[in-house]
Amino acid sequence: MLPSGEGLGSRDWKERLVVSRDLGTGFAAPGGEFTRALFEWSLTPAGAFLHTLLQGKRVVELGAGMMPYGYALAAHSKAQNFVAVEPFYADRQEIAQAAYVENDLPPEMRIPRKVESLDMLEYLDGEADNLLAIIACGIEDCILPDAEYKKKVEGEIERSLEEDAFFISSHSDLFPQGMKSVEILFSRPSHPHIVDRLRLHGKPIAYDKWQPVLPPSY
Repeated sequence: MLPSGEGLGSRDWKERLVVSRDLGTGFAAPGGEFTRALFEWSLTPAGAFLHTLLQGKRVVELGAGMMPYGYALAAHSKAQNFVAVEPFYADRQEIAQAAYVENDLPPEMRIPRKVESLDMLEYLDGEADNLLAIIACGIEDCILPDAEYKKKVEGEIERSLEEDAFFISSHSDLFPQGMKSVEILFSRPSHPHIVDRLRLHGKPIAYDKWQPVLPPSY
C-alpha cells in the first residue's frame, strides 16, 4: 500500500524523504536516470551481457521511480516478466510504462508487466525464496530510513534471489553480505564523461554459470 503522511504530496523530494524516513519506508525521490543509463549501456556491445543475465527471468526493480527504463531493460532482455516496485510514484510509473509500450516497443518484444505501489521491504517479504532477478538503481544510504531497514532489505534480496540470477545494482548502496559481488565501471552512452558504478551480486551458482558472458575484467 502507498505510505501515508503529511508531506508526501510535496513537489520537493527532500520534503517527502523526511516523511518517508519517519514512516520507516524506503526512498522518496523520483529517480530514473541511473536506470536509464544502465538500459542505454545494455544496448552497447560492452553492456549486452546484461540481456543474457536477465533472459527468461522474473525481474523486479526496487524503487523504480517515474521512468520506464527498468521495464525497457527487462523487455529487451526477453525476461519472463517484470515488476516495478514503487511506493510513491506508482501512478507515474504505470503511465510511463504504458507510453513506452505503446510508442517505443514492438509488439513482439512486449512482456508481462506490473507496478506494485509497495515499499520495497514489504514487497520482498511477500516473495518466495530463490525466485527473482533484482535491479536497484540509485538506492543510496541517504534515502534509506536507517541501517536496520537497509540490513533487512539486503537479507530479503539474498533470500529471494534465484540461485543463478544476479542482483544488479547501479549506484546503489544496498550490499547483501552473503553473496559475492564484483564492480564494473561504465561510461554513459549519452554522456561519456559520466562514469557509473555497477555491481553484480550473486550466489556461487550464478557466477559459475555466467562466467563466460561476464566482462573479462570481473
